[in-house]
Formats: sequence, C-alpha cells, structure tokens
Amino acid sequence: MEILIIGGVLVVIMVIISTNIKKSAARAFEMEIIETDDFRIVKPTGLMSPIRDASEYAFEAYSKDYGEKKERNIWRAQVYLTVSEGLNFVQVGENAKSEADKILSEKIEIDAPEGQKIRLIEGEKIEDNASFYVFHKIVESEKQQKIYDLQIKILKAFRDEFTGRVDEIMNSFRLKE
Repeated sequence: MEILIIGGVLVVIMVIISTNIKKSAARAFEMEIIETDDFRIVKPTGLMSPIRDASEYAFEAYSKDYGEKKERNIWRAQVYLTVSEGLNFVQVGENAKSEADKILSEKIEIDAPEGQKIRLIEGEKIEDNASFYVFHKIVESEKQQKIYDLQIKILKAFRDEFTGRVDEIMNSFRLKE
C-alpha cells in the first residue's frame, strides 16, 4: 500500500513538472519586444529567439515549425540581424542583392529618420535545395557608425502564413539614436 502512495505522489509530481515545462516552452513562442542599447524589434508570435552564449547575430529568431517533405529540416521562417562597422551602405546593399537569385523589389526609404539611410530589398533565393523569399531591411546610422542588416528568410511554400509577421518585424525594427 505504501508503494502505491509513493508511486501516486511521484506521478503527480511528474505531471506538474511536465505541465510547467510545456508552459515555459509555449511562452518562448509568444510575441516579445526586444530592446537593446542600439535597437528595438518585435518578435511576433510563432517565432523563438534562442539564447546562446555566443552568436554572430545581434538578434535571431526561428519559426516553431519546419518545412515539409524535402524541406523538413529547415525552419519555415528565419530572422537574422547582423551589425557591421567599417562597411558602407551601398556595399551592404549590393552584397544582399548578390546573395539573391532574383530581385523582386528594391526601395530606398526617402522618409528615413535624420542621420539614417534605409534600403528595403525583397528577393528569391535557393539555398540547400530549398526555395526562399528573402527580405532585407538595411539601415545605416551615421551617429553609431554602423550598418544593420535585418534579413528574413521564408520558405516559399509558407509565404502566406508569414506575410503579416514579416511586415511586423520589418516595421518594428528601429534604431535608437
């Protein structure tokens, strides 16, 4: 009888721990505002920012789900923010364009905040035998003397699913001056 009581208590404890773990994991995919000393960005619902000791990116996020069939090991959406010093605005834009297989649109924002230049690029890219839509928001800050390249990659099959989130990320990305 004592063994049954101990076993029952252990099962209850395991259920409580499991529930807490599931709740924590679900919170990782909720909408979140990320602020640093240099920028602010909204991470929409459905994306997770990994916690890493060392990353080559100032910000990164990935979708919860992966592609299907031959793309089953590739995230449906990937977001990367790189920060460069010593490069120029035109060079970073040309590098982004050269990485794409096809440019769908390109725009230089004429109403950028004072001391900034903003370039938006949308293209298509094949990488690791997967087809992506690629979006760049490149921002040069004269004050910080840095260039920020926000890149979003969406598997082509999931563009409709992520269109609103791409807009949310792109529109929310702002530099602090």
